[in-house]
Amino acid sequence: MKITTYRGANRNALIAELYEGMDETLTFPTSAAGLMKLIQRANRDDCSVEEAVKLAAAEPLVAARMVALANSAAYNRGGRNVTNVTDAVSLLGLSMLKSVASAMAMSQLADRASKANETAVSALWAHSVEVAALVSVIARRFTNVAGETAFFAGILHEIAGFYALSKVTDVLDLGEGGVVGALKRDVAEQESASASVLAAGTTRLLALLHVPDDVAEAIEGQWRGYLMVPPETFADALLVANLLASTQSPFESRSPAEQAGGLDLDDVLTRSEVGQVVRSAYDQVRLVQQAFARRGAT
Repeated sequence: MKITTYRGANRNALIAELYEGMDETLTFPTSAAGLMKLIQRANRDDCSVEEAVKLAAAEPLVAARMVALANSAAYNRGGRNVTNVTDAVSLLGLSMLKSVASAMAMSQLADRASKANETAVSALWAHSVEVAALVSVIARRFTNVAGETAFFAGILHEIAGFYALSKVTDVLDLGEGGVVGALKRDVAEQESASASVLAAGTTRLLALLHVPDDVAEAIEGQWRGYLMVPPETFADALLVANLLASTQSPFESRSPAEQAGGLDLDDVLTRSEVGQVVRSAYDQVRLVQQAFARRGAT
């Protein structure tokens, strides 16, 4: 097994080690490879609902989760009993299928890294699901972006972090704090977060998964360093959801208040229309968090 040691700001070497070979293909654990192919195909404009159903049926875990979600209180308001993946996809839509496949792929990446980084993995998972639930509510209210599309962006917005954590068995010595410490220091050392290792990995991964431009731009917008409240764009909505999430990403070196550039987040939650929308959707957000809770963490 290869052992690589990094010190200081040797970010080019860190990028090469974590994302080597990603310009042409993705290197994921075997368990996640099929899910990634599903996401890649489902993101294509010419993917029909019928083809999406076949793709989902070929991944039993995805099919089972889609049926479970279709019967959950969070998504089945009419009480209809859904018993197959065809009806589940028809009810939940293609965007939710991509979200479920993405969530399960991230979970499998997390499982690969959990023995060495369980605290970081659990925090990143909880953060991603909470952001996804929040942004689906915020985007629906303040932008013309569908809630399901926003949820997909929320699930994927930390994909580079999950990928980096999954490389822990290949990259063993990253200095103090391991891969989490190395990437957190890198973000803190850059004049702009958009120059960070995580930002570079995010861009590569989204391109290789053929994530639609509007979703990719919203995710990449989290690195831009300024915030609009109330949100006016998809990227604004995702940034606000990130800041309002109660669980912070383990790669973030700044507090939510520092990230907000002096914005009083308590004031946003108590007085602004954003806060009112989030409070009114509290039960919905919690139901979604429960539906996507990570299973089997050790």
